[in-house]
Order: sequence, then structure tokens, then C-alpha cells
Amino acid sequence: MDQSVRGLKIIVVASTGTLVALLVALFVAGLTLDRPAVVWLALPFVVGVGDFVLVQNVGATVRPLPATTDPQTAHRMAISVLRSVVFLRLGLADAPAMVGLVASFATGSVVPLAIGVAFSIPLLLLFVYPSASVVDGVRQRLEAAGTPSGLG
Repeated sequence: MDQSVRGLKIIVVASTGTLVALLVALFVAGLTLDRPAVVWLALPFVVGVGDFVLVQNVGATVRPLPATTDPQTAHRMAISVLRSVVFLRLGLADAPAMVGLVASFATGSVVPLAIGVAFSIPLLLLFVYPSASVVDGVRQRLEAAGTPSGLG
């Protein structure tokens, strides 16, 4: 396994763990389980539903590698594209939790954060973590013109 891919995996797992730790820390720090107004609950929910569609489509427009690219350059470009796709997806997948965090501070309740985290963690683990399916999706788009990328 490429060191770059391993590093991306560590970053995604660390982000997932941070969200869980943040949820627990804010509950322990005194945020309540009171139900805030519906608008504060709807914000992380709407962002989560929207991100469920968006995260899956990040990387769908990756252009194929040029046919004249040598193997070392192709691999370097492929790792760079994979890194970009993962970080864009990471930002989108973390958005419901961040919106929930703001709503939690605004209301004094941990419930909006819990809703955001409930969307963010599955997004991170299913569509951001550079598993074989995520790497293969990027690799197939890069290799569409026939140039091997060296990913996988």
C-alpha cells in the first residue's frame, strides 16, 4: 500500500474519532439533551441529506491521464488526484457535524451536534475513507484513456 494512501486513511479515521470525542466532551461539559427549536434540528439534518448526495459525486469529473504520461508521473498525478478527492469529500462529510456544533452552541443542547455527527460518521466511513472502492473509482476515471495510474 502506498504511504500516501495510508496517510489519507489515518486522517479520515482521526477525523471520525474527533467527532465522537467532541460529542462526548460537549455532553460532559454541560450541554443538555433538551430538544431545541425545530430549525436548529433541521440545519444539520438538511446539510447531512444534501451532503449524502454531494459527497458521492465528488471525483466524478476526474479527467483521464494523458496517454503520453510516463508511469512515475502518472502515479504521482494519480496520488495527487486521490488526495484532492479525499480532502474535498472530507470537508463535505464534516459539514453536518460542524453545522450541528454551531447549532449546539447556539441552543445549549447537544442534540443538533448528535444529528450532524450521525450524518458525518457514515459519510466519512463509506465515501471518504480511501477503501478499495473509493480508490478504484478514482483509478477507473484516471485510466479511462488507457494510461495506467499505478493506484490500487
